[in-house]
Amino acid sequence: MADQEEDFSSLPLPDRFTHKIWKVRKEGYEDAAKNFQATPDESDPAFRPFLLDSGLWKGAVTDSNVAAQQEGINALCAFLKYGGVQACTRSRNVTIAPLVEKGLSSTRAATKQSALEALLLYIELDKSEPIINDLLQCLDNKQPKIIAATLAAFTAIFHAYGIKIVDPKPVLKALPKVFGHADKNVRAEAQNLAVELYRWLREAMKTLFWSDLKPVQQQDLEKLFEAVKQEPPPKQERLLRSQQAAEAASSGTQRDGEGEAEVDEEQPPEIDAFDLAEPVDVLGKMPADFEQNMASSKWKDRKDALDALYAVVNTDRIKDGSFDDLLSALTKSMKDANIAVVTVAGNCIECLAKEAGQCRQ
Repeated sequence: MADQEEDFSSLPLPDRFTHKIWKVRKEGYEDAAKNFQATPDESDPAFRPFLLDSGLWKGAVTDSNVAAQQEGINALCAFLKYGGVQACTRSRNVTIAPLVEKGLSSTRAATKQSALEALLLYIELDKSEPIINDLLQCLDNKQPKIIAATLAAFTAIFHAYGIKIVDPKPVLKALPKVFGHADKNVRAEAQNLAVELYRWLREAMKTLFWSDLKPVQQQDLEKLFEAVKQEPPPKQERLLRSQQAAEAASSGTQRDGEGEAEVDEEQPPEIDAFDLAEPVDVLGKMPADFEQNMASSKWKDRKDALDALYAVVNTDRIKDGSFDDLLSALTKSMKDANIAVVTVAGNCIECLAKEAGQCRQ
């Protein structure tokens, strides 16, 4: 007669999370998820051991047994959903990269979906920046499947939260590198992400990365963008926890008063190239011999100095600074005897004036 299987259910959950037997860990994850779901609020003692030792979640997310890992990630989702902001901020520093490397890249569809849900919950509970920064680091992974999974996660994040919640600039800057990747799956996911960003940003998105793409890549994307142009403006599909609370408070106020609560149909913010462009430090990038050449008796020296300046100021966005001396020099050049010098000086003034106009807007 076979020995009766030992019962480990009386062990504390943290001990079951780290047990050498995978079935014990799996059942521990399942029981933890049930406990979190049954808690009355996020201050319940059930969360305390997992708030104090975030390493328990790294072990759960990277469990060597795929069946146990799936339940481990499910338990993390329950921890985040019911544990609130503390659960998010105490655990995210050890879970984001493992969720990508071991969860999103899993061959199990349910594991991949739970890993993505965990990432979305991390953003929902607090803010997007820490999550986006960790995901960007995953794009440097040597395994193409990890990079592809990260890009797919970015696409899902922007689709759910939009560009008002998640800053698109850091992600846009990373696009040229992944478009040049040798793996076709990485390039395909890069295209999907670019199309999703185009839904929100339209032509303004090209400011940060378009010139770094090959002509054939630009052509392929333009074809995909055509279909997007026919779609209505996108809307944020998933609310942050703070937005949910505000919406609930608003609904409560409406119920207490007369009339019905109105649904917020806020359109996504309009973004242009100026909003996305990185400010250029014109004063810091001016040629060291600018003033010397501007004072030269040779017209070619003066024109060369202005050509070098124009290369710097001819940009989408200029960093704030004191341009009084520079404008004075340019105004003086507008009276130069050489028409070529006058022309370039005028172009420089136009760039600075355009920048001033954008700032006023």
